[in-house]
Amino acid sequence: MFMQNDVKSQIWTRLEWVCRLALAGLFLYAAYPKIIDPAEFAKAITNYRVSFPVIGQNYVYAVAMFMPSLEVVVAIGLLIERYKRASSFVAMALMALFTVLILQAVLRGLNIDCGCFGSSPVAQAKAHMVGWRRIAEDVGWLAAAVFVYFRSQPRKPAYKM
Repeated sequence: MFMQNDVKSQIWTRLEWVCRLALAGLFLYAAYPKIIDPAEFAKAITNYRVSFPVIGQNYVYAVAMFMPSLEVVVAIGLLIERYKRASSFVAMALMALFTVLILQAVLRGLNIDCGCFGSSPVAQAKAHMVGWRRIAEDVGWLAAAVFVYFRSQPRKPAYKM
């Protein structure tokens, strides 16, 4: 029985590492072209046509400058044991935000590139258009982030008082 629990624990730990590496790779891959060309990323954000009361779309350039840096920090944090819980929480928030933005674009009938991976020639060749498939992919990434987050909970002591 003890040996079975040890193997099970190793499998869960390896699965957690796979999720952490995959999420980190995703965020780094997504951040690089946005860092290189923030103006194009700002255009992709504008294509979603999301306005807020009072500020309208004045947030676009700030987000275009801030988001890629946040993605890099999250990716690095996912690879460092000490920061994996906080990084996975931010990754969950980002994936939830991206999913909602793509969902609203689909429901509004917008036929746009998601802007997920910038406007590099590689990204243009892949043409990541918004749609139900993109939503399903984001939900899968969200599930990976949730898994890492809950696996990262502080361990309870083995003893009871």
